[in-house]
Amino acid sequence: MTVHATAEQAHRIIKGASQAALNDATFTAVLKEYDFSLQFVLKDPQVALHIDKDGVIDGAPRGATVRIEGEADALHEVLLGRLTVPRAIVERRLVVKGRVVSLRRLADLLPVLGREYYARVAQAAQPA
Repeated sequence: MTVHATAEQAHRIIKGASQAALNDATFTAVLKEYDFSLQFVLKDPQVALHIDKDGVIDGAPRGATVRIEGEADALHEVLLGRLTVPRAIVERRLVVKGRVVSLRRLADLLPVLGREYYARVAQAAQPA
């Protein structure tokens, strides 16, 4: 069983967290200063998003500075701080594509994205 019950739920939570992160000055500064873009291409359930200074786009319509592919559950663990990106790569749960210098910028983005993701996961877990 995956963390997210449906692909729609996973998409809604990850996209919402990404959109909210764009309201954070640190997050947007990295995107703008380094012309940085981030792409998620996840499975189980499937989610594909592209994040850049202009917003969040559904799908993976174009190349990105860093592309993260793999299990949605692995990204969940990374964003909650339970799994490091290097460990996820070693365990073959995530594949991260991009230049090494660009990967360092990813470390600047993950705390903000993780905070926003956590807020949405916690909200989704609340009883109706």
